[in-house]
Amino acid sequence: MGMEMTILPDFFCWTRFGTEAGEAIGHILQRKEDERAANDGVFIWGIGNAIGPSIRELVRRRPKPEVLFSPIKCSPRPQDVLPPTVAAWISGETLDGDVYRLPEHSLVTSRYDPLTPRSTHYALVCFSPTPIMPAQPVGKISFGSLRNMRTGRPIGASQVTAVVHFNELDSNGGHLYDVAIRAELAYPYFIKLMQPLVLPTSANADRTKREWTSSAFQFLRRERQRSSPFQVAMTFRQTAIDG
Repeated sequence: MGMEMTILPDFFCWTRFGTEAGEAIGHILQRKEDERAANDGVFIWGIGNAIGPSIRELVRRRPKPEVLFSPIKCSPRPQDVLPPTVAAWISGETLDGDVYRLPEHSLVTSRYDPLTPRSTHYALVCFSPTPIMPAQPVGKISFGSLRNMRTGRPIGASQVTAVVHFNELDSNGGHLYDVAIRAELAYPYFIKLMQPLVLPTSANADRTKREWTSSAFQFLRRERQRSSPFQVAMTFRQTAIDG
């Protein structure tokens, strides 16, 4: 199985990462490391799966649940490389239905299609006392050794994020994945994101990604300062309509 596989917990959240919302993985990881450092170890990782019930069960079974990150093996989809637009998510809701305000230095984005708009996205609340960048493999894991925790069924190829039961002896082979990052899930563990706000497209093709991130934060701060949640939602809808 490779590097130090006995150190893996029997239950954990597993997510695979790659290019998303037009942002290469190297920049995503650096942005999340900057976020982690500024937020005293906390970083918010956006996902597409509504895995709230599984996270609730994981927290019940493990007082200090973990999340393991692996680079995805397939090539990025065209819509991930060149999305129609990119949205940032303004607010969230916890598993208990409480309002969750993202930390000041957190930025969660996703691709967004104004023709088929989504009103929700999801995220994991993660904590690491040590840097996550550069991401150095800390182990390998066989795809066949994982089962969905709540159902016992094998992980589907399209399940980018899942809460899993790991059993090294129950492996049916399959791809080996690097475990590139290992972190804790921190309260409230999982959030449903709401209030998408379309980010302005840079007019300068030579702007660096760090400059784009800074510009995005400035835009979000202005919106948060001047707008109520209702006004932010209206601003988003008008931006989507205007293109």
